[in-house]
Amino acid sequence: MTADGPEPQDGAADEPEDLAQPDAEDREPRDAQDLGREFSQRAAHPGETGERLGAEHDARSYFARATVTADQFVGRDVNYITVTGAVTRIRLVALTEEDLALDRCFVPPARFGLAEAAVRERRVVVLRGSDGTGRYALARRLLLGLALGTVQRLHPETDLGSLTGADLGPGGHLLADPPPQAAEKLRAFDIDRLATELGGDRRLVITTTHTAGLTDPDLERHIVDVSPPDPHEVLRSHLTAKVTPVRAQHLLGDPDVADLCRDQLRDASPAQAVRLACLLAIAQDPIADTVRAQLAMQQVPDLERWFTGMADLATQTLAIAVATLGGEHYDLVANSAELLTRRLEPADQPARTPTPFGGTRSGRLRAIGAHLVRSEIPARHGGTAPGLVVRFQERGLARRLLLLVWEEYDEIRPNLLTWLRLCVRSEVPTVRIRAAVTTGILAAESFDQIRSAIILPWARSNDDEARDAAATALSVVAERGELRDAVTGLVNAWSTDGTRPLLRATAARAWRVTLKEDAARDCDDAVTLLKRLADDDRAEVKEAVCTSVAEMLEYRDGAFASVALSLLLEWVTSRRPGVRVTGRLGFLLAAADLGQVAADGAWRPTLLRHAEQDPAMAHEIVRLWHATLNSADLHEAAKDVLGEWARLLEETPSGPALLGWLLAAVRFDRRTDRIVRITASRWSHAPKSMAAVIAALDARRTLR
Repeated sequence: MTADGPEPQDGAADEPEDLAQPDAEDREPRDAQDLGREFSQRAAHPGETGERLGAEHDARSYFARATVTADQFVGRDVNYITVTGAVTRIRLVALTEEDLALDRCFVPPARFGLAEAAVRERRVVVLRGSDGTGRYALARRLLLGLALGTVQRLHPETDLGSLTGADLGPGGHLLADPPPQAAEKLRAFDIDRLATELGGDRRLVITTTHTAGLTDPDLERHIVDVSPPDPHEVLRSHLTAKVTPVRAQHLLGDPDVADLCRDQLRDASPAQAVRLACLLAIAQDPIADTVRAQLAMQQVPDLERWFTGMADLATQTLAIAVATLGGEHYDLVANSAELLTRRLEPADQPARTPTPFGGTRSGRLRAIGAHLVRSEIPARHGGTAPGLVVRFQERGLARRLLLLVWEEYDEIRPNLLTWLRLCVRSEVPTVRIRAAVTTGILAAESFDQIRSAIILPWARSNDDEARDAAATALSVVAERGELRDAVTGLVNAWSTDGTRPLLRATAARAWRVTLKEDAARDCDDAVTLLKRLADDDRAEVKEAVCTSVAEMLEYRDGAFASVALSLLLEWVTSRRPGVRVTGRLGFLLAAADLGQVAADGAWRPTLLRHAEQDPAMAHEIVRLWHATLNSADLHEAAKDVLGEWARLLEETPSGPALLGWLLAAVRFDRRTDRIVRITASRWSHAPKSMAAVIAALDARRTLR
């Protein structure tokens, strides 16, 4: 036994040497100026924090609870009637009674008004959304809401190129999710033609996904992107329809049922919410336990037969790799799968005859139910990361497969854990994050084992990326209600370990384990944790605290931004020198790295956006800039960050003027006025920003 729990087991003995490290130094000690230089250099390529949080959100969403087939819940029917047109046979089906009943439970998504206006104004509209967004239910509601008369569905394989206005009678028509071969043929010309031919009160709504294969760029002007409704509201609406309002309120008010719903509806699709409503409506006491058992029994035998029936070990390891790293480029996932294959292959395996034509990529993906889709991870400077990534077609399969492998195949556990350690050593940041999230998923099932075998060695590592992985894994485990106290207790113990600074650094990075899921803006425990570590004199701990405060400013779309800024201001005005340094460093990192793409398409620093939108936060940001620019240790780094702000804002419509407004407010005194003037005068790379700042200083002659 150790002070941190059982000795490492199940594969920890062959931990890669450069990760299984004690609290030892392998680089020169760093002081505040060293950290300041490192932080300021991020301003040239900002966005690391947002990219990291975006990748983790994508990884967590990928592990959403297993979905169920939605057809039975959205009223889809296969009994079409056939209409003979001039050049083609059109198959139609009227909406069923089940469709109409489900429509009465409809929950509008965000931007519903935009889609509604589009359908009112245009005769043909394309609704585009990811799998699970409820785009079919939205299309149905829009057409029924227009009160055009009968609403009918077209067969999905209808050829729009051959379809004419004469083929469609009065009322609304819905073409739901044409298959890829049909979507590839869809052209803006055909939609324009149909819109012209559909006179009177006739409408056609087409639904599709981001990955359907639309190839005509002109289609964008016909497309309305949709997002899913709140799954909790979907659950409430459908449950109320299945029982009575009083019964639904009673069920959802039960603490155990509330925990169940919170667990099941995290990143859930509307279909999952409907399925949960169905189970709750018919469950016997104890309600929560009964529903959990039913969910656990779904599809497990089929999944086991599917996995064991795969052609060979290489196919099985590819499935495990897609479960772990889904969302990454195929080559990365395939290479990781090959690493796992080599670890699991028996030593006496006969040599394979090498051939470059052993199996096609598409064939391997079909065998495991995966496909290539466009990346949904936000890129640093707008849009999404380029290229196609691999994911399972069935939402929720990743979690179910990993738990099956972990729980049913004991012999591979050591090699699976070692493989996860290797993934965390990847040069690709998103691979590291996905491996850490996977570790958290497994640790929620076997906490003591994985804590000692993987998480603790990561937390003790000299590698800050391994420590980040430990923190990410723990934040996933903390979402399991019965393990929350154990995780927060572990992190708090690390934060007070006076002999092991690397554990303290990991504790600082694990600030999110303290967040309460039912209190969207309550981060008091996180603030307490970071305050405890703010005066630590070790560079690793200071860096971890600063990184976590920067995350706090960005996390949940800035829900904690005001708290984080107040915390930094409290630190920079502290009586303790070490705390003041941490405050200035934390602000410098936030100024250098945080930002997002504004409506005009230009990069806008997060702190500048907050200052523009919130007077209270503007006051705090001004004081923080004043403190950092006037500091003896970080003034040069602060000037470097301002220089990068000037460069990034130079060609934006209002950027230089906004920067001038902010820095004019920073000049509390003559000394700061000189500092800002001299700094701006050196911006030869950003003449507009330089002129705007100096003009703003000149216009504000009365010093505070």
